[in-house]
Amino acid sequence: MAGKKIKVAYLGGSITRADKGWRDQTFEWLKTEYPNTPFEQIMAAIGGTGSDFGAYRLKNHVLQYKPDLVFVEFAVNDHSKTSQQVKESIEGIVRQIWKANPKTDICFVHTFQKVQLPFYFKGKFPVSATAIETVADYYQIPSICMALPVTKMLEDGKILMQGKIKDYPDKMVFSEDGVHPFVETGHKIYAETVKKHFKLLQSVGKLGKHTLKPALMPNNLQKVTMVLMAKIEKSKGWQRVDSVVLNKPFASLMPPVYASEDTTDFIKITFRGKRLGIVDVIGPSSGQMVVWIDNAPPQYINRFDDYCTYYRMNYSLISGLSEGKHTAIIKVSPQKLDKATILSKRNNIINNPQLFAKQALYIGAILTEK
Repeated sequence: MAGKKIKVAYLGGSITRADKGWRDQTFEWLKTEYPNTPFEQIMAAIGGTGSDFGAYRLKNHVLQYKPDLVFVEFAVNDHSKTSQQVKESIEGIVRQIWKANPKTDICFVHTFQKVQLPFYFKGKFPVSATAIETVADYYQIPSICMALPVTKMLEDGKILMQGKIKDYPDKMVFSEDGVHPFVETGHKIYAETVKKHFKLLQSVGKLGKHTLKPALMPNNLQKVTMVLMAKIEKSKGWQRVDSVVLNKPFASLMPPVYASEDTTDFIKITFRGKRLGIVDVIGPSSGQMVVWIDNAPPQYINRFDDYCTYYRMNYSLISGLSEGKHTAIIKVSPQKLDKATILSKRNNIINNPQLFAKQALYIGAILTEK
């Protein structure tokens, strides 16, 4: 290992994205633990996104950099998905990685959120982590449950799950919102857990290529991809914009964005498979999308939600399509969203009406099968 640059990728959601969190802490530890080995970090975590989007964006955000090790973290953001959905996307990630390079190592890591505690207190994994473990067992991939030490500390009264640090000067507090750990407490426990088990993992397994078994899930997301807007048929009204991406945390991972608020502008794409998705930026000036697939009735998809007081990278997937070839038309919907009502769900109010006046789409890519 000495002398050869090792590339470590971190694929996940906002808990992995957090600067100075478990990602940065474990990466710094690797550099210290192996001082004669140069390391390079591949940051491929996006807040609020699950393993399904992880599978679609894997080539663009991870595989093109030829990683030696990929940490995969989706147990929190996959919480609302079915076991089948999680297994299909996680297996797709595994098969894409090993098809690109069978020598690349994978390690699943399980974070948690407050609503998943009842599972852990009963000695069980939540549905998302159980599904991931099914794939891990099938492909003999190691996993590290960073949630277990925290839940043990919670049971022993050594840490509080949720609160503000300043309100509990004599107590260790895990997080403020029940999801995202504090860097100096929750993330530190996560990182220490990875370090401890990473050392143990060195004594098991063997060097060499990983073998791709027959697929566990017939509809796994191995053959999915992200097609950039620049390569897609569209009307002339779509204009490239940088304002909703510039200086944002997701800027390095977001494809060039094309925007329109004109309901006559369109995107047309012909594709195969059971799913179609879009990658976009949503925020104060985004609106609603309308999608026609073949001869089916139009589908209206809101690209504005109760978190849209700021701009963030997002995605939307339409599934359940029939096998075979499809044609889709995507436009800005003529329906205007009641943004004030939507924002009120989280007690947010519109102080600057001009900021929320537009009802535009900001699209960077389309998600399809290869």
